Amino acid sequence: MKTSALVAVPAALLISSSALAAQVSYNAALVSDYLFRGLTMTDHDPAVQGGADVKNGDAYGSVWFSNVDTPDGSEGLPVEMDVTFGYNMRFNGGFNLDMEVLTYNFLTDGMADETEFKLGTSPARDLTIDLYRGVKSKYWYPEIRYEKNLDYRLYLDLAAGYWAPDDADDSAVTLRAELARDFPELGHVDFFIAADYISDETPFGNDADEDDSDLTFLFGVRKNF
Repeated sequence: MKTSALVAVPAALLISSSALAAQVSYNAALVSDYLFRGLTMTDHDPAVQGGADVKNGDAYGSVWFSNVDTPDGSEGLPVEMDVTFGYNMRFNGGFNLDMEVLTYNFLTDGMADETEFKLGTSPARDLTIDLYRGVKSKYWYPEIRYEKNLDYRLYLDLAAGYWAPDDADDSAVTLRAELARDFPELGHVDFFIAADYISDETPFGNDADEDDSDLTFLFGVRKNF
């Protein structure tokens, strides 16, 4: 994988953000398990994660890192680097169309990179509907998500998705429920607990643990800067 080009673009965005009057934010997290749409990427071990987001008007981009579990004998770093670029088009009447390109890049030869295209919209407050298309593994992944700020500085995140590869035998339902609480007395650090469910094996192909439970619980702490 040629990571130089992938790193250069988000780095250029970050460097030029002041000139473009863009909004830049950073994030860091420590989680008990890194789950991607119901699939553990760390063999149920903890993960250290972090990244940066850039927003300039309706355009946005991000770069994000996490440690991952790699097959025995793999060479390189056990690190995932995600790079995203998108544009959120807004129309009269409150309708929006969010278009995004996502790349999942692994700094090791033991895991396959992936690219996704996304179309999304927010038909109601706190509700989003997205459709992802995996380019290399050839799958569809529709997802509906409900995010709500509750009383007592609580935050609720509910999501339901469906892995639909071109080979329909590998389809799977995914569900996620997360509850987080913000602690301003600790510098607005969030503590969260979550439950992830997956009905069957997914086509992403990066989970070497065949004994994964269908239902996984996790917890973590994160902060936005």
